[in-house]
Amino acid sequence: MIGWIMLSRQAVASAEAALKSDELGVRDEVGFLNLHQAFSDRFFPGTSVLHTRLRYALFVPWLMAHAQGDAAQLRKHELTLTWQLNQGDDKRNGVIGGTILPRAPSQTASMIYWTALARWKILQPRPDGVNSSRGEILKRIAATHRHALGRYRMDDGEPVVDEDLSPFVKLPDPPAAFLKVAEPMDFTVTPQERAFLRRQLIGVGRGPDFHSTQSLLARIADAGLPEGQVATPWSKAVRTIADTEDQKALRVARQSAALAGIGRAVYAALVEATKTNDGAERSTRHRDDVRKLVAEHSDDARALDLSELHGFVPGLPDYLANVLSQTQKWLSSGTQSVSPLRDVYQEAEVRRKGARARLANTLGGQRRRAEWIAEDHPLAEPLHFRWGNVRRLLTDLKAP
Repeated sequence: MIGWIMLSRQAVASAEAALKSDELGVRDEVGFLNLHQAFSDRFFPGTSVLHTRLRYALFVPWLMAHAQGDAAQLRKHELTLTWQLNQGDDKRNGVIGGTILPRAPSQTASMIYWTALARWKILQPRPDGVNSSRGEILKRIAATHRHALGRYRMDDGEPVVDEDLSPFVKLPDPPAAFLKVAEPMDFTVTPQERAFLRRQLIGVGRGPDFHSTQSLLARIADAGLPEGQVATPWSKAVRTIADTEDQKALRVARQSAALAGIGRAVYAALVEATKTNDGAERSTRHRDDVRKLVAEHSDDARALDLSELHGFVPGLPDYLANVLSQTQKWLSSGTQSVSPLRDVYQEAEVRRKGARARLANTLGGQRRRAEWIAEDHPLAEPLHFRWGNVRRLLTDLKAP
């Protein structure tokens, strides 16, 4: 059981890469995840599409403290909490692993929320500024409990807990029912918890070191999530909260979302068309979808200034820049057939996936296309930049 949480750095890197590759809801075949990741991290530092509810940002440090640094005990506690949440009023609304009990999920809450704890400064940074891994923190907590007397200093003759020894900032106390399996739990934050979480979130900066100007996440947490259905992060109510720089970034993000959404539809349509040429596909589902997305989002997609985009997405791969540029030219041409884009999309996919590329003119590519089912492949949509998850977290922060 200890081996499950004391992962090697290579294993952790592989797991993170797998999580990132799922950020779009589909596999990232030609590199659009670069856009998604850059804008998501700028606007909403520390968040993930796997985040469900805000109170997990407190549950995780509470769980680790109760486990006293024991990895096997932490896993048991996470399962106990899942049982409790499944008994609560919110059991169908964000319980991580709730549908697979008694098995543990492959991505547990302590794994999913770890980056958030660091970015939101709930986890204390190391002296060198590097974020500690979960394994390091478990060892630190275990060492503290092995030397329990070292956790206290004397103040006027009274023992006082030394907060400097805790890997976390001073947290609200957990509720009395916490980890009592027979008692239900839910995601409703108490007034004390709300004040703590709001204080942490409004301090989240958007710079590379997350210490500079308030991020959009921080500004919304400070102002409060606007009332009503805020469908996108560039909705007027959110743009009003954003500062001048983020208002500009939101415009570029909206245009990027539209172009990437059309690009994802084009990729699926190209696979569908190529599979038809292989004699193995009759569906036109994704080619029809391209026309729909073009009708809805072409204006925004064509308006994107690629030189401006480079300023928000440093290191944009050349093959992706070429895909974006050629897709814009294709949109401006008014051509309905996606075939003129095949070469540029094929090059991008082969650059990313090598022998696994579906558009490759090889026997391997044909085999990969044969495994691809048009009806099972999700229809494309513009990028969302984690807004649905972030909106849920910010809704939890609002007072009832």
